[in-house]
Amino acid sequence: MTTEKRMTLMLAATPDVLKRIDRILAGEPTEGATDPGDRRLLSIQQAADALGVSRTTTWRLLRDGALPSVEIRPGSRRVPSAAITAFAQKGRCA
Repeated sequence: MTTEKRMTLMLAATPDVLKRIDRILAGEPTEGATDPGDRRLLSIQQAADALGVSRTTTWRLLRDGALPSVEIRPGSRRVPSAAITAFAQKGRCA
């Protein structure tokens, strides 16, 4: 959308729409806005690469329950990217 088109729409906006725009520009949450977060699922190798550890270590973390996983079909596991981030922020992979 061009700036000219955006300005035209803003000038023609209703007061309710202008209030929502003001909240967005102020960085406030808007009603009904939800952040689903990162919903990517990583393979075991991708998880290992992201953590900077070996694939075997990643399997051990999964086995011990230190790292959650999702079984997408029998014998095929994926690790949620959000779980990798949370695990790494705990500082247990240094």
